[in-house]
Amino acid sequence: MNSSLSISRSGLKGLQTHLDITSNNIANVNTIGFKQKNTNFYELLRNDVAGQNGPLPNGVSRGMKATQGQFNMTQGSFIAGSNPFDLAISGEGMFGIRLPDNQLAYTRDGSFAFDQNGVLRNASGNRVEMTLNVPKNNWPKGEPYVREDGQVRIGNVLVGEIPVFDDANSSQLIEVGENQWVLPQGQAAAKLANPVIKQHFLEGSNVELAESMSDMIVTQRAYSMNAKVLQATDEMMQRINEYKQ
Repeated sequence: MNSSLSISRSGLKGLQTHLDITSNNIANVNTIGFKQKNTNFYELLRNDVAGQNGPLPNGVSRGMKATQGQFNMTQGSFIAGSNPFDLAISGEGMFGIRLPDNQLAYTRDGSFAFDQNGVLRNASGNRVEMTLNVPKNNWPKGEPYVREDGQVRIGNVLVGEIPVFDDANSSQLIEVGENQWVLPQGQAAAKLANPVIKQHFLEGSNVELAESMSDMIVTQRAYSMNAKVLQATDEMMQRINEYKQ
């Protein structure tokens, strides 16, 4: 393939990847606990350009590549919740979720509720990692109070505890859908010693809408420019072929 066509093709492909990631961020601007995804850009190998005294310092780039990068784990804004187990983490940490295969996953979405069997579940129906000191059906009457450290009390009775897990390895998180992540190769995060849980609150998405929209506009313009270069290169090659004939 002609090098100009190859370079333009790699640019279109990389910019399309960035557009997909940015549009997904924008679509989840109102998703509870959503963490913005970043894009990593890489320059492909350069071809050295020979000069009279050897290779010139600036070669010809072979194009670019874009991949989904790390999640942006910055704090989202707090939104008032409507039930006692609407929980938000302030600062570091993640809630633990058991997937259907019993693998431990992690999330910042703390919209939890008990099912009819007394099991605390998230919005996807997966079981929340929680220690019950007293079975849910035997809890004393009264409003559950979730302390900042995760202890669940009714009056003076400690009925359970919701652990918060360390997010020190957030760069390794693998998305499994529904705002849930796992660590690779069965790794498990350690429990956080001093979490800060806010009861009656949920954490909103950390997507900056204005910034993401501006980024999308700039990327679309860059995509259009690459497409024009591709078209111009194709037209030049057609003219060259006509002259050869």
